[in-house]
Amino acid sequence: MVKIDKTAIVDKRATLEEGVCIGPYVLVDKDVHLARGVSIGPHAHIKGRTYLGDDTVVGTGAVIGEDPQVLGMKQTEGRLYIGKNNTIREYVTIHTATKANSSTSIGDNNFLMGFSHVAHDCKLANNIVVCNGTLLAGCVEVGDGAFISGNVVVHQFVRIGRLAMVGGLSRVNQDVVPFMMVVGDSRIWGVNLVGLRRAFFDSDQIKQIKKAYSLLYRKGMTTKNALSELESFDSDKVKEIRLFVLSSKRGICGAKKSGLIERFFLDYPYLARSKVFTYDRFLKNRKLNHRPKNN
Repeated sequence: MVKIDKTAIVDKRATLEEGVCIGPYVLVDKDVHLARGVSIGPHAHIKGRTYLGDDTVVGTGAVIGEDPQVLGMKQTEGRLYIGKNNTIREYVTIHTATKANSSTSIGDNNFLMGFSHVAHDCKLANNIVVCNGTLLAGCVEVGDGAFISGNVVVHQFVRIGRLAMVGGLSRVNQDVVPFMMVVGDSRIWGVNLVGLRRAFFDSDQIKQIKKAYSLLYRKGMTTKNALSELESFDSDKVKEIRLFVLSSKRGICGAKKSGLIERFFLDYPYLARSKVFTYDRFLKNRKLNHRPKNN
């Protein structure tokens, strides 16, 4: 019940469960365990002490279970655990942990888009989207339902909270509070309202999260004083935010305080849209085509 293309190189000591499908020119090392229904695309390499959970799909050219990129480390016995129903697209790279008794881990139902990178000892929970070209450095933690847009870079040891949203091209070097939205240089720009609604948060829960956001980022209060105010809130979601901030070792992303140059580049697509010749031409032609015809 296992399908292996004749051009693939699969070590006899690898564990392949029922329904595994291995495409052309794939390499599977000896300590790899592929669970039921795993599908491996052409030219992918599955290496190291790696476990791939049920029905996980690996795309073309992905390198899963490679050694950590750590200076001075010649060999590692670290592990990589990937759960069920994950989609790992083309040329994604995921590395094992740095120590024999630890694992890089990815939960269930995650979507890692093309050319994204998950470094050693990262911990990704469930239902996460990591878009094209995003780079997660070593020991990054990402909570359930987070959405990380394209070409984002995340510093080592940073935590991204549950249902947070990170905008494209952002540079994240401090912890992202749950339910918040980050844009640019580690700046919180608001609450991830779209993500919360998709997660079926009710209006009262969202209202409480907005109040917490206001105290942390809009009132000009110190983090210590804001946390003191949040202690009186009777909301599980606000308590989650408060505990996350209290447990932060790197500090949390700051409030939106963009300089003139950053605002210009962030707003440029919207400002320039009406100045583009082809866009004006399109609008004029559309008006002409919708003029009423004289009988």
